[in-house]
Amino acid sequence: MAAPGDPHVRPGGPAASAARAAWDRPGPALGEFELIERLRTIVPGRGEGVVTGIGDDTAVLRPGRTVLATCDVQVEGVHFTRDLCAPADVGWRALAVNLSDIAAMGGTPRYALVSLLIPPSAGSAALEELYRGMADLARLHGVALVGGNVSRTAGPLAVDVTLLGDAEHPVLRSGARPGDGVWITGQTGKAAAGRFVLEHAGGPAAADSLASAYRRPVPRVAAGQALGRLAKEGIVTAMIDTSDGTAGDLLHLAEASHAGVRLDGTRLPVPAGLADAARAAGVAVETWTLDGGEDYELLFTATAAFEGRAAETVQTGGVPVTRIGDVLPEPEGRWIVTPAGRRPLRATAWDHLACR
Repeated sequence: MAAPGDPHVRPGGPAASAARAAWDRPGPALGEFELIERLRTIVPGRGEGVVTGIGDDTAVLRPGRTVLATCDVQVEGVHFTRDLCAPADVGWRALAVNLSDIAAMGGTPRYALVSLLIPPSAGSAALEELYRGMADLARLHGVALVGGNVSRTAGPLAVDVTLLGDAEHPVLRSGARPGDGVWITGQTGKAAAGRFVLEHAGGPAAADSLASAYRRPVPRVAAGQALGRLAKEGIVTAMIDTSDGTAGDLLHLAEASHAGVRLDGTRLPVPAGLADAARAAGVAVETWTLDGGEDYELLFTATAAFEGRAAETVQTGGVPVTRIGDVLPEPEGRWIVTPAGRRPLRATAWDHLACR
């Protein structure tokens, strides 16, 4: 998946202009400690297990169960551009990608620490909006922002989030077994399609929902917790989120589980408007549904018991689940089946280190 900082990206339309305008609004000139204090008042700082949050040398936390820890960074020109994402969108995305990792373990997110690398071009008004976007998502999931750091840099802007959570029964990638079904929440390819419609003026009737999927992805936290409970019963066997693309992440899961896999390409759930956007972009629909990335859906394997009662348990949270394949013995290989026939499952997902 190409990064938004690639040369082919062309911002277009009113949505892109509005995003850029949000970055350019002037704000008061603030020193480091004044900025930290203003940002501290925006975000939720209290939560279960928080003894001391922002304001001391470290946060003091008292977690209850097995601790989950993850970190991810949003870098301007690699993960976002100011033409495509407003400051609040960047804040939302920075936390969402970490929430998705906790969801993929079947866990509950608890505490976030945020480090900002701030170039001269990012004013205090934009940074406050960035924190408001992050705070909006944090409140939805009961996450307390308990610390972090700010530093000046020559550029680019970077937002680095460390997120801690907990889980009673963490769900790993490595538990898939032959005979399990392969399932996915939600729909695939929507973020790649959304980036395209933001880069170009006009677009399909569903352009707004596609653009929102790119700017403000929805991490499947509640679904992950429901699947985690089923993992404790031995029904859900492995899980991963689709940050790098459905094909690539399914291969990661298969490799960790030492298993083969058969993916039915005709079953991949496609969001409204994606086919029109793909046609306008001159790409095949499966280019985005398989390798688009940044959808942050949950890809998981489950025993036959997941059909029926267990599947309904997940869907009661409003998140549809779709069976898209089967786990095979490892010697049988890893395949995708389409109307054109069977071919080896390959991934062309975004790889940061391959693009140096």
